[in-house]
Amino acid sequence: MKVILRKNDSATSLLLFVYNSYFNFYQKDTIKLSSLLEIMKAFGKSESATRMSLSRTVKSGILINETFGSEVYYSLDSTGKEAINIWNEGMQQFWDRYASRNEPWDKKWYLVNLEFGEEHKENRSIILEKLQQIGFGSLSTNTWISPYYRPNDFQKILTEFNMNTGVVEMHGEMKIYGDMVVFVDKVFHMKDLEKPYKNFIKVFSKKLEETKKLYREEWFVEGGHSLPLLHALGWEFLSIATDDAALPKTVYPAWAGDEAAQLMIEFRKILLEASIKYLEKFA
Repeated sequence: MKVILRKNDSATSLLLFVYNSYFNFYQKDTIKLSSLLEIMKAFGKSESATRMSLSRTVKSGILINETFGSEVYYSLDSTGKEAINIWNEGMQQFWDRYASRNEPWDKKWYLVNLEFGEEHKENRSIILEKLQQIGFGSLSTNTWISPYYRPNDFQKILTEFNMNTGVVEMHGEMKIYGDMVVFVDKVFHMKDLEKPYKNFIKVFSKKLEETKKLYREEWFVEGGHSLPLLHALGWEFLSIATDDAALPKTVYPAWAGDEAAQLMIEFRKILLEASIKYLEKFA
């Protein structure tokens, strides 16, 4: 499901975005077919393309359809709920790290070492990816570190994969011989994120200035023009931020992610205002 959510031009990804927004705004996960066809027009999706995508999502367990009277309704099924939870969790994990970046750091590191036995070797890449998603960087093949103490997040991974042996945890001060910025860049690959962050800032700063002049215009709201922008904004930001450890400012002071995060917050705020008004008529 994670792959589907990351396909920016996928009709399935767009449908999941619509359901995620709809639930967040109105705590409902059931939408009429006629409403879905109208909403998807805002993304440039034709009726036939939307109907085909709806058929695929039902077959794959993302949505479930039911008929009441003359109207067909689509609701989130288990796979769809899981996909949306993965998306929301990834975004929330970043904002948690970002909040920690802007707080005083205790100068302690959280170190974990994982020895993968035969029973866990097939899940090794998935487990390491999950470690990265909660802000760990690779110190060596099996040793990962984070400047933030996140034992609950780490235990959640261990429980999910039933890893109760071959694991070592440490939390405390760590002496680093050499330049701190060079060290953390090697471990957390911060410079690799600089280019995509700067591109995000360039693209969406321009879109923000354009949208500030339009987002309260009736034609903009009624046409659902905020939805494609909101989807693109979130998708592009999370595609970068999910790999970003958001290191403490005392460790990594100059960081393009600061400007990108503030841009994301400001732009999302005005797009949400227009999106809520647009989706109200379908609630």
